[in-house]
Amino acid sequence: MDRKIITETGYSEVEIKKSRFLGTAHFVESEEQAATIVNNIRKEHYSARHVCYAYSIGDKNPRLKFSDDGEPGGTAGKPILDVITNSGIENILITVVRYFGGTLLGTGGLVRAYTESASEAVKAAKVKKVALCCIYEISLEYSDYDKVRFILENKDGVLMETDYQASVIITATIPEEISEEVLHEITEKTAGRASLRLLDKKVI
Repeated sequence: MDRKIITETGYSEVEIKKSRFLGTAHFVESEEQAATIVNNIRKEHYSARHVCYAYSIGDKNPRLKFSDDGEPGGTAGKPILDVITNSGIENILITVVRYFGGTLLGTGGLVRAYTESASEAVKAAKVKKVALCCIYEISLEYSDYDKVRFILENKDGVLMETDYQASVIITATIPEEISEEVLHEITEKTAGRASLRLLDKKVI
């Protein structure tokens, strides 16, 4: 399944019966970062009636949270969280600031307003697909280098850097979903002579 993150914050503005709803969609890596952004938005919009938000942080079993910030229960934070869930974007915080226009919108009107504001903020954000990659250090004899280079160069999404020392040292960035297959091929082609060491895992 494609994984997606925000690379540039998206902004929206929706006006309904003189109430203004200002949405933002941010990339966040921690709950602390999300809390800081929400607090900064509260300070920036100190005269607004409500600052509602929701976030999803992490890939598998993400940490989810939402706040109605004084709006009737289920009319603000949950609709924003639904937009996040449907977007398929991870590590995302959406905030919606409401400046009250004097007319009550009712629960249905509020749900529609917060949903629209959150959705428009996501549409305005720049989003890119990412993959979890394993970074391996591969130590080789020079006689095995061409075989291993051929394997790595013919796999989608693999990046490699080569350092020529007493032996050849390749730093290979391999999408996690194919890493087992790639390492098996390298081991097989070099008859186990290649030394494989996992250095790191990161989203790229």
